[in-house]
Amino acid sequence: MKKMKLKFSLIHRRVVLSFFLLIFFTVIVFLASKIYSSFVEKKGRKEQFGLIKELLMNYISHNKDEKTKIAVYIKDLATEEVVKINENIKIPAASLVKIPLMAAVYYLAEKNELSLDELLTYKKHHHSGGSGKIKHLRYGTKFTLRELVKLMITCSDNIATNMITERIGLHRINSIFKNQLGLKFTNMDRYVMDLRLRDKGVENYTTAEEIALLLEKIYRGELISKKASTEMLNILMNQNISDRIPKYLPQETVVAHKTGLMKNICHDAGIVFTNKGDFIVVVLTEQMDTKLAKNFIATVAYKTYCVYQ
Repeated sequence: MKKMKLKFSLIHRRVVLSFFLLIFFTVIVFLASKIYSSFVEKKGRKEQFGLIKELLMNYISHNKDEKTKIAVYIKDLATEEVVKINENIKIPAASLVKIPLMAAVYYLAEKNELSLDELLTYKKHHHSGGSGKIKHLRYGTKFTLRELVKLMITCSDNIATNMITERIGLHRINSIFKNQLGLKFTNMDRYVMDLRLRDKGVENYTTAEEIALLLEKIYRGELISKKASTEMLNILMNQNISDRIPKYLPQETVVAHKTGLMKNICHDAGIVFTNKGDFIVVVLTEQMDTKLAKNFIATVAYKTYCVYQ
């Protein structure tokens, strides 16, 4: 009887051991396959990004004249693979300057130097041409700073931008850009639609890389604070202008972005979310036909998106 019990105990132990060994090796195989798949995917993405850069370089060299400037910055947010072309050349920012301006508002709110619920009044001297909704409203209409930031980004409202700029001041804005946001080249030396100063050579500049770095910090929850980054990301996701980065992407694709458009200037900068990874794409153009520039930006975004499918 004792021998039978001992034999049964040994068999039971072997079965249990075999079971755990099976689980162990299954887990090892699963992890190994995951690591291998990740390696293959990363290698494939690196090759694809290299191909995109080659195609872009060929396009730029064959489709621009001496005055045209094109800057591109694309980054895979998982592997950190990057495509950079003229990423540090200074190009007039147009409405892209509204991204760091939004960050400046959130910085001051974080420091309790202003409140996002503070009310500002639309006055005659704020009036501006170009894009936006406030220009259709009566003078005296009140907005919270939070509402103005949303209008500034989602419909690129120039009056909202003027009201925010006046509230903070150009000197303070540039100080925050440099000292708090770490921007070396991005500046705001005039109101966005002050064409008189623009004609005198006073310009707001930025670079593809600096805008991309701000977007990446927002994506990772590192710009100002986690809460501020989340709010800024949500605002960018509600962008109303979709004739550039989202143009050729599937309708359900989530894109958090901001456009820029003035005479001889056409930009878009954003984060594209896909089921197989997210990426940043920033394209700045100067002295390029507007229709051509918009299609070029849309094509760059689509070609990058295809890498993830």
